[in-house]
Amino acid sequence: MRTLLRFIQRYSNLLLFLLLEILAISWMVSGTGYQRSKIVSLTRQVSGSLFSWVDGTREYLSLRHVNQELARENTELRNRIEIYDRLMDSARVVITSADSMQYHFVPARVVRNSVYKQYNYITIDRGKDQGVYRNMGVISDMGLVGIVQETSGNYATVIPVINRDFRLSVMIQSTEYAGILQWNGESPVYADLAEIPFHVELTEGDTIITSGFSAIFPAGIHVGQIESFSLDRGNFYRIRVRLSTDFQRLFHVNVIRNYRQQEQLDLESRSQ
Repeated sequence: MRTLLRFIQRYSNLLLFLLLEILAISWMVSGTGYQRSKIVSLTRQVSGSLFSWVDGTREYLSLRHVNQELARENTELRNRIEIYDRLMDSARVVITSADSMQYHFVPARVVRNSVYKQYNYITIDRGKDQGVYRNMGVISDMGLVGIVQETSGNYATVIPVINRDFRLSVMIQSTEYAGILQWNGESPVYADLAEIPFHVELTEGDTIITSGFSAIFPAGIHVGQIESFSLDRGNFYRIRVRLSTDFQRLFHVNVIRNYRQQEQLDLESRSQ
């Protein structure tokens, strides 16, 4: 009780001011309809702004969950498209087993990513327990990402395009000429396309896609666009490709499981 009296005595002027303000506002509201409407309008404006701020904050904090849901839905759509394509190719009515489809997409989240090293690596939160193994392709909604190198139970490391050890057969979409995509270690935005002969007609802006010549990626995955080109060693072009994947904004990916990969590799090894 003594503490309360001491508090009232210390802040008596402030408490008196607040009391008088409350009384004044009450008299204004109950005085005329015009004043009442103005006070109500101001109250609604303040409360509306407050609720809008709270709702915006809640929406911002939920973006991670929204992105995860979008990534999951995109993966489901990829798998449905693969089933639909197989259905159209084989003219079947029902597809009931994994043997009836060639590719399956496993969603994953990037938990670690390096961009500015010569030998960059990506770590994802999917591993053997989720059906992810070595030499599986990795893509995102933006395009080509890389190839799985090692896996544990629940994690995997990925060699991305922006690693000096990365090599992949890709194709110029307009001409269907294939070459080798590799990274020179300079910029995470660009890569080099080699082994395209000088007689091929090139245009800046031409789309580069995966060729499908390996057992890792299906054909048609977006890689990037031709930024510039020049003759190299007389018979081949030196082509600079602007990559479609922004590795600094890479958070969600899909691992490509090719059900026929081992069959193709075994056949090719016996043919060599």
